[in-house]
Amino acid sequence: MASGEVVIQSMWSPAITAVKSQGVPCVYQPLEEGYRSWGGGLGISAALSGLELEAAYEYINWYLSGWVGGYLMRQGYYSAVPETSKEFMTADEWGFWYEGKAAEGDILSPTGDTLASAGEVRDGGAFLDRMGSVVCWNSVMDKNQYMVRKWNEFIAA
Repeated sequence: MASGEVVIQSMWSPAITAVKSQGVPCVYQPLEEGYRSWGGGLGISAALSGLELEAAYEYINWYLSGWVGGYLMRQGYYSAVPETSKEFMTADEWGFWYEGKAAEGDILSPTGDTLASAGEVRDGGAFLDRMGSVVCWNSVMDKNQYMVRKWNEFIAA
């Protein structure tokens, strides 16, 4: 996308962030039918106990406490607990990424690159608008590892 070799492709939010931070116009465009989306979560093995179980809970509590969510939102993702993320974002960032408001100043990526300037709005708008338009939740297929290996062989050829 950044090289100009393609003009449309399926991209993860961090890739869009990277392309936009290079000054390349890039729009996260939903299909007419709606968005496709991914979800991710953390789980704890039933085999854990004692100190290992306590450490797993401590990690999950830290992960959901806000810093990670703020970092992820600056790439276009959402946290499972957005309210805690708000504490690690400016009011302008929260308005832009979560509420769909026009930026009041520069909106920066997690690495400090400018993604949007004053007056710009996030593609797709507010969280509720975006999540209310998801029509397909992606999942990893049974043959994912095989397909990844074959794809890598294809692009290396």
